[in-house]
Parts: sequence; C-alpha cells; structure tokens
Amino acid sequence: MASIVRVPGLGMQQDRATLIEWHVSPGDSVSEGEQLAEVETEKSVFEIEATEDGVLRRVYADVGDVRKPNQPLGIVAGADEDISALESTIEASEVEVAAEATAGAGAGTEAAPSTTETTGSTEPSGRGSAEPSKVTPRARKRADELGVDIETVDGTGPDGAVIEEDVERSASTGGAAATEEPERVAPRARQRAEELGLDLAGVEGTGPGGAVMVEDVEAAAERSETRDVREERPFSEMRRTIAERLQQSYRDAVHVTLDRSADAEQILEAVDAAEQALEVDVSILDVLLVALSETLTAHPAFNATVEEETLILSERQNVAFAVDFERGLVTPVLDDLATKSLEAVAGERRDLTERVLADEFTPDDLEGGTFTVTNLGPYGVESFDPVINPPQVAILGVNALQERTTSVDGPGTRQLRRQLPLSLSFDHRAVDGADAARFLETLVGHLEQPWPLLPESVTPSTETVTLPERSVVARSTGGLSGVVTAGSFEWSFDEPGELGGSGTAPSPVDYLLGAYASCLATSIGFQAEKRDIELTEVRVEADGNPERGSLDSIAVTVSLPSDADEESLERLVELGERGCYVSDALCEDLSVEVSRERD
Repeated sequence: MASIVRVPGLGMQQDRATLIEWHVSPGDSVSEGEQLAEVETEKSVFEIEATEDGVLRRVYADVGDVRKPNQPLGIVAGADEDISALESTIEASEVEVAAEATAGAGAGTEAAPSTTETTGSTEPSGRGSAEPSKVTPRARKRADELGVDIETVDGTGPDGAVIEEDVERSASTGGAAATEEPERVAPRARQRAEELGLDLAGVEGTGPGGAVMVEDVEAAAERSETRDVREERPFSEMRRTIAERLQQSYRDAVHVTLDRSADAEQILEAVDAAEQALEVDVSILDVLLVALSETLTAHPAFNATVEEETLILSERQNVAFAVDFERGLVTPVLDDLATKSLEAVAGERRDLTERVLADEFTPDDLEGGTFTVTNLGPYGVESFDPVINPPQVAILGVNALQERTTSVDGPGTRQLRRQLPLSLSFDHRAVDGADAARFLETLVGHLEQPWPLLPESVTPSTETVTLPERSVVARSTGGLSGVVTAGSFEWSFDEPGELGGSGTAPSPVDYLLGAYASCLATSIGFQAEKRDIELTEVRVEADGNPERGSLDSIAVTVSLPSDADEESLERLVELGERGCYVSDALCEDLSVEVSRERD
C-alpha cells in the first residue's frame, strides 16, 4: 500500500526542520523500519523510517530544504502501484501552503516559510506584481535553478497553480529568462565584457538612453570579482537558530554587563574537600552552581523571564549551562537546582554534558531554563559580555582563574592569591544596575565562604599555609642529614659521607645550585619579556665542582631556544646574571662562570 513519507511531529514549539540527509535514492527498494532520511531541528536530529516495504517512488524535498511538521518528503509504494492520487494530494497541499503564505504577506503579516525553503532564505525576492497567485514551493525553486521568470509560466495545477512540470516545460520551450541582456550596449562595452568574462545580463547602464558603457562593465566586474574563498559553510539549522536567538536577544533586551572577581582560594579548597568526602568528581562550576542557587533564592528577580513586557518570576530554579559541541552551542538545563545537593549537581551536570558531547541529548534536556551560566574559563578568557538567552533576564559568565597580589589582614600584608572573575549580563528593562551589583555581592560572598552551603561531610582543611618570606630553619637529624623548613614547607637534605649520610635527598649544595639556577632562569626570562624576545623556555644547568667536599666553582650553561639574533641572546644572559639575587649573594672568592650553549 502506498504511503507518504512525512516530517514527524516535532513538539516542543519546534515549527520547522531541515532535511540534512537522504539515506536512499528514488527507485531504491526499502523495508519497513529502514532509515530513509534525517531532519535537523534547532535542538536535535530526527531519523525518519519507512512504515512499510516498497520503493521510494517520489522525493519532494532535497538536502537543505526546510519543511514543517507533517509535510511530505516523498512517497513509498509498490514498484508498479498507481500513486497519482497521492501525487495530486501532495500538489494540492503545497498549493494551499503557498496560497496561505501569499495571503499572509498581502495582509501585512509575516509569511510562513515555504515547505522547501532553503537555509538562509525566508522569502523569494525579485518577484513582480504579475507573478501567479499560486506557485508551489518546488516550482519556485525549480524556476530559480533554471533561470525561468515565474511570471511567464502558465499554471496547469489545481486552480491554475504553477507546478514544477510547468516550469520545466517553459524552460524547454524557451521561456523568458529571469534576467535578460540590456537592450542598449556600446560595442566597446560588449568587447570589454567578453575580455572580462562578464555576463551583461543585469548590468545597469548609465549612458544615453540607459546604454551600457565600458565604465558600467568594469564597475560590474569589480563588484563581482571572485573572492579568495577557502570554503563556504551554509548555516545549519542549529547555527541559524543560534543566530536568530542572538538577534532576538539584542533586539528585545537592553544588555548591560557588570564584572566582579571573587577570591577563589576557598572555593578551590572546597572542590578538593568535596572530592575526597563525596568520592565524586566535583568541579569549580559545580560549587559555583550551588552558590548561584542560594543567590537566586535571595534575588528572585534574576530567576525570571520577560514575556510581553511582563516580568515572570519562576518558582523553580531551572539553570541552564552552555556546552559547546561539534554542531554548535546548546544549553542543557539542570531542573529545580535549589532541591539538589552538591553531589547531585555534579552528577547531573556531568551526565548532561557527556550526552551533549555525544550528540545524544533530547529536546526536553534544553527546555524551561530560567537562568544561564556560560563558562569560558577553560579557554583562558579573562572577561567577556555574555549574551542573554531570551526570554531570560540574566546570564552569568565565568572567566579563567587569575593570580593577583591582594592585601590580606590589613595594610602592609600582601599575598599572591587566585581570583575568579565573573561577568553578569542582565536585561535593564527588568532589573537595575544596583540590583545586579547586589546580586554579585551575594554571589561573591557565597563563593568566598562556600562551606555553609555544602554537605556536613565537606569541611575545610585545618592546615594553615604560611609562605616562606625568605626565612628558613635547618635542623640536623644525624650525620649529614637534616630538614629545611620554610614557612609551611619542608625539605630534607642528605649528603652521603662517612658520618652516615645515605644520599637519598638533595644535599645542601644541591639546594644552593638549584636556587642559583632558578633565580638566573627567572631573571633571564624577565629580561626577555621586557624586550619582547620570544623564548620557548629558559634552561639553566648549574654544575658544582668538585663533586664532593668544598665547592670551588660553578659552571653554568644557559640554553635559549629562540629565533632572536646572537647578540640579543648574549645580552639577555648578561642582564639576567646581573639581576640574579642569588648570584649577588655568593661569596666573591667563589668562581662562577656562565656560558650560553648554541641551539
């Protein structure tokens, strides 16, 4: 029994799908359940299967065509089965859709997309008022392919509609071309057009009586000059939807972005403590989401959407987070975030991310978001302006961790601490800048003291880290062995000898050589950065002589892989040695010789 292959009902407010692949060709035999084609919506890819055995007799959509739910893609029937009735039904439905689109456009409303609309085109262009009132989408597309002026085609379809066969008949009988050569062309202009390989059709003349002159030909050739194109990538349905959403966001919302940083030392410690206590993979984003949930509870106007100039506050915190995968950017949703523990947040976020990256997510995974988080920190981004995901009110951007020298415990006490920069974009129609500032104040407070929000089993470490600050203590534990303590850090030293040293740890001389080599490497690297000389690395080898006993001399070899000239590199080593604090502290009678190894 013959059947029509249709676009499936898409649901979830999805009103169109793009045909991205046919797995069979017209004339191929198919079996029930066999995959015939794939269509892509703005959210997912759907497979279309045959509902019975037969032959793919007709195809009504090509790859790239856009169709509505339940619209026809083809006909499957027996090899000799009469399908004329189905063909008439499909032609009549296409005429009806085209007529509705024409009527809608004439009434000043936006016309619905045609059933074979190609990606990137929403309506035909260049149509005159004499165009037939009913033209099937396939006929219109075929006319464009063959260069046939649709106004010159007589329709033989239902109610005089122009169908595909009418267009092909007009083309075969020499129907008028869509664009003709100008009536008046100067001889030199025609010659110049031949030299440039330019088709005169469509060239507008500026000479007497509208004649095309040489200048017109050269101007047209310059406009149509072939670009140095590496590749053309038509927008996919997902890319097109992303573009539409971005345009909608900037068209409808009043974007403002505030930036603020949070001290990240506690949140980083919380991540480590949570992984140990919960025995699950926990990321900074997971702890941040827990802190965000508490912040949204305190500032409910940000957990909201704007619909027709009305701010609708949501009872549930459905927080979306951006995931970049092969086909584009999607925002899966963690539903009802406020009811989830840190362990549940980490597990569900990881599961959603893995399904998106494997392209196994469903439209339901993307529905209902009330707030969005986008994390560009892994890409090293320091600051950006996130684009609000309409109709939501705000979106939080997370940036890369940065190390900054910060005052702690009052003036005069500065430490190098890690900071987490945040960028909050909000719709100024719905909330004000002061509201956003208070939102960030609350969020930063939770991030800098996250412990009350975490499970009781996740507790901060009792260890206090103290930086060395150039003060060390050495203790001998017997023989030539001992321990060096600097702040909260401790290192063993052990030199083999007759007094019982085993040589299982660096000796004091090794520490001295290491301090000198690292100081010299750092100093040379600083000089290179100061002079914009690119180095892939600075390698300093320091060898003490003799191997045992009193240190008489140090031989230093500096390797600087770089494209800079020899003179510049020699100068770097010289300046680096001058700026090396450890070198300055060495005894004057200790011989130190520095040389640079050629790479």
